[in-house]
Amino acid sequence: MKIRTFWTILLKIIGIFLVLRGVSTIMYSLSTTITMMSYRDEAEDMIWATLATIALVVVVYFFVLWLFVFKTSWLINKLHLDKGFDEEKINLNIRSSAVLTIAIIVIGGLMFVDGLPQLCKEIFTFFQQKSVFRASPSSGWIILHLIKTVLGYLLMTNSKPIIAFIEKRTKENE
Repeated sequence: MKIRTFWTILLKIIGIFLVLRGVSTIMYSLSTTITMMSYRDEAEDMIWATLATIALVVVVYFFVLWLFVFKTSWLINKLHLDKGFDEEKINLNIRSSAVLTIAIIVIGGLMFVDGLPQLCKEIFTFFQQKSVFRASPSSGWIILHLIKTVLGYLLMTNSKPIIAFIEKRTKENE
């Protein structure tokens, strides 16, 4: 495996991981904004500032995804990551698609393992409070953790279409 291939794989893994972790951050911010909307009169300026911040964060995360996953060659060139090594090759006989598959399965597993206990906790809290789903403040968290758990499961079980998409877009950009 060449040094450049190693950096390509590593940057794609980091990009995917950062974006998937960012989904939780965005959802927590949206939850805070929705809670603040119930106090609209006192915090109207704060609501708009929070929404603007969330929009900026979403743009940054999409930029990170685009840069790390689809423009890795440009990033490697600009940061000179493949320069300064004594040898041109690393002795590994693993295809980049196999490494990306393993990385996506691990990231999906981490999301699943992180989301499932929180989902169970929120469902348990919901039933303890015996509240109506719409009126419950924990209903948003239940939906968030359900989505996170399902997304983690889907990443673990359906990594091949994601890898095909990433490789197709990488070839188009190079």
